[in-house]
Amino acid sequence: MIKVSVLIPTYGRYESLLKTLNSLLRQSYSDYEILLIDQNKEMKKEALDLIERNAGKVRRIKVDYIGGTRARNEGLLLAQGEIIICCDDDIEAGEDFIENHAKNYTDPRVGGVAGGVVTGHDTPVFSRQKVGVIRKLDGKVISNFNAGFRIEVEHAWGCNMSFLRRLLIEAGGFDERLEGTQSFLEPQVCFSIRRLGYKIVFDPTARARHLHASAGGCRGMDFPEMMFWYYHNFMIFYLTHMGKIFFPIFLTRQIAGIFRRAIVTKDFKVIFSGMKGLVRGFADYFNKGAILRGAGRQA
Repeated sequence: MIKVSVLIPTYGRYESLLKTLNSLLRQSYSDYEILLIDQNKEMKKEALDLIERNAGKVRRIKVDYIGGTRARNEGLLLAQGEIIICCDDDIEAGEDFIENHAKNYTDPRVGGVAGGVVTGHDTPVFSRQKVGVIRKLDGKVISNFNAGFRIEVEHAWGCNMSFLRRLLIEAGGFDERLEGTQSFLEPQVCFSIRRLGYKIVFDPTARARHLHASAGGCRGMDFPEMMFWYYHNFMIFYLTHMGKIFFPIFLTRQIAGIFRRAIVTKDFKVIFSGMKGLVRGFADYFNKGAILRGAGRQA
């Protein structure tokens, strides 16, 4: 049995975190650990008690910063498992969640797994529809991770994805340039794993329910700030992994999208923040040193 490490960065989501931890502590798979990267100023007693009662399974890693990407790298370097499962602190997993992730790695060609994600507002996905694809022309993201069929994909949803730890280390870990809303963190790491010659598969049986917590995470940002990080991170991802021959089309469509969002929301600060995000993202694309700080000190 392969040891699995489940990474959960957490910030400001006490109620949903308890649901997440309780679901992960009821797994059919036995050889796993949960690494809770705690970015809160203080943790509520109920959560601390739950962690203490399950000290053999849950490790709380207290950090003094707020940032989901950096927290995942922190967990990656401390993890003892050969498989890394990344979860958000607002999901509920079924009892066979870890088992269904792990079974995919019996195939030596698999480097990562995109787990199924269900929400309260899903629409049916049919076999002819695409799942986990990013359109090369303009970077349009197609998800459909509530589909019911297994298929090879290009990216995953960050609340439910897994990778071989050694490949994550080789790929440089999670790109710490992609902070803020952490938009495009998932395709960035998935495309990096695929560049190493491995495939990402979507497995609907490795399913989690996304609770969409109303607080915590990046929920404290106003809309213009969220748009800054969205376009900043999108620019870095596109320049890193997509065909640069289509860059003029990509850029034109993103600028048009910024103006469209500003008009729809009647918030014209979005124009400034979105354009600033594109410019800053272009500059930060060249900051290669921001990926997996301390990657040489493997745990």
